[in-house]
Amino acid sequence: MPGRRLGKNGPKISAIGYGTMGLSLGYGPPGSDEERFKVFDRAIELGSTYFDTADMYGDSEDLLGK
Repeated sequence: MPGRRLGKNGPKISAIGYGTMGLSLGYGPPGSDEERFKVFDRAIELGSTYFDTADMYGDSEDLLGK
């Protein structure tokens, strides 16, 4: 996956990020941690290095930290 630099001297991240809101809320009850880890694993396999999280996204930040 192509990358993009954040600012002039910032880190290089994937051009396409993964928004994590849907893993915790918004589309019905969340799946098991195991199912949601598979989603993260697949995004990483496809070259994603940027994950968009927020406190208001439920437990997505905690899940990513595991």
